[in-house]
Amino acid sequence: MANRPFRPLEDVGTVSVEAYVFVSTTNPGPRAACKAIRQVPGVVRADALFGGPAVIAIVRGEDLAEMDAPIDAIVQLPMVTDTETHVVRDIEHEDEARSRTRA
Repeated sequence: MANRPFRPLEDVGTVSVEAYVFVSTTNPGPRAACKAIRQVPGVVRADALFGGPAVIAIVRGEDLAEMDAPIDAIVQLPMVTDTETHVVRDIEHEDEARSRTRA
């Protein structure tokens, strides 16, 4: 399956949270992990990397709780040895919210 195209956050309507999931895998394993991660619902994009970590995935959901299921599914893949998740700060929307509260 071809990688799903990345869509900027503002193109998806009400979705408000995304995270980068850095994935370490067994060796060999990055290619298989990347293909399996791309099949997980909630994963917007997954790419294999040169160097560590082996794979990076972008997970998107309505809120943090909704992102638990895809992240848990990634962690449970047999070739995955470790993950590190970083939630994205939407700086543009933070700035807009600050200027609305000042007005």
